[in-house]
Order: sequence, then structure tokens, then C-alpha cells
Amino acid sequence: MTPAEEKRFIDGIRALNDGDQDSALTALEEARDLPDAAWMAGMIRLRREEFNRARAHFEHALARLGDLGTLFAKYEIAAQASLPITSDIFAHVFPRERGTRLALLEIAQIEGRHSDAMAHIERLMEIDATDPVVLLSFAELVLDTPDDRALMDRVVRATVHVENETPVDTAILLYRGRALAALGMPDAAIDVLTLANRRRKDRPEGLLHQIRYDRAILYEQSGQRARARSELERIFAADPEFEDVSKILEV
Repeated sequence: MTPAEEKRFIDGIRALNDGDQDSALTALEEARDLPDAAWMAGMIRLRREEFNRARAHFEHALARLGDLGTLFAKYEIAAQASLPITSDIFAHVFPRERGTRLALLEIAQIEGRHSDAMAHIERLMEIDATDPVVLLSFAELVLDTPDDRALMDRVVRATVHVENETPVDTAILLYRGRALAALGMPDAAIDVLTLANRRRKDRPEGLLHQIRYDRAILYEQSGQRARARSELERIFAADPEFEDVSKILEV
């Protein structure tokens, strides 16, 4: 006999597969004591920007980490969700500790709970500090406090082996460049941003514009005004509304 909660979990997954999100959420929340049901309900609530309810579901799933994923495995369900890591980069996550903490990290950042966000990212770094998505999340979070030289140093050290192979790598290099600039190393920062700008295939346009913008500001600060203006003009030609480019160019 299948337990009632497990039946509701199955009902929720079927409804979600059929595109009926409301029915899926109802069923999954009726089975929310099951960590897999809570995890999936949390993802639905997160997409609806109902952050308190989403957080409660993810925290419950995390508290029963040993059981998380067992029902998905039992019924051979390939569960995954997409989470924004930055405004341009998304990551696929699964019902495991990594995916759950990344979701809780996103909620904490949205709600301005910096210490909670740091607790989640520190745990993720403990699990695997070489995971590109985790590394990007770490760098993006700590660059909120560029005056913290110890954190900037950690970013530089953690990203020293990153090469520009994937869009995630490109985003990491943007933050590596910013960390170097925050440490008072503009020339090194320019070199990193130049490396980040070399690969453009499959890279989000907004990310490439941001790299060139940051490099232009560093050129200006280091007295290379012609190079700075050239960069800004190229950004303006592609996207006149980007940042304050039109104001700087006095267009």
C-alpha cells in the first residue's frame, strides 16, 4: 500500500508534468512532510516570488537531507530546476544539498539577509570550492562588500585557476577583475577583463557589455582616456541605455 502522502506527491508531479501548477502545488504541499515534495513545492513558491513559504519548504528539505531525493529516485523522476546565479547566468539544480542551499542563498540575497547568505555559501564552498556555479555565487555575493580586503583576497585566490571556457567562467572572471581592482591592482584587473572579453560565443550580451564597461572605467582611472572612450562608444552603439554610458559620453 502506498502511503497517502506519497500518493499526493505522485499526484503533484503528474499535475506539474501536465502544466497544472496550482494543482501540483496543492498536492505537493499536502505531502510537504516528505522532503522531495517540500523541495518541489519550494521551487514553485520561489518562482512565484513567495519567499517565506519557499524558504520554509527548503529548510524542511535540508533538515531531512538523508531522505532528500529518495522518492525522485524510487519513481525514476529526473527532477531539476533552474536558478538565477547572476542576472545573466542560470544554473540547473537538483534535489540535493547543493541545489537546496543555492535556492536558500538566492532567497537570502533577495531578502537582504547577508549573514544567512554567507552561511549558505560558506557551506557550499566547503562541499566543493571548485564548483564553478558555487564559485560564481561566492564571488557575486562577497563583491557586495568590496571594502573587505580579506574577502577580495579570497576571491582572487579562489579564482586563480579559472579559464574562460564557459559562460560561467566568463562571469567569474568579471568578479575576479573587480576583486583585483578593489585591492588596488587596476592593471591586473584590466588583464583579467581582457581575458574575459575574448570569448563571446554563447555569452550573454549584458555580461559582455558589463565586462567592457568595467574595463573602460579602469582605463579612465589609469589615465588611458582614449581607450576608455573607445570601449564606451562600442557599448553605446550596441546598447545606448546600458548603465550611464550615454551620460559619460555626453550624448
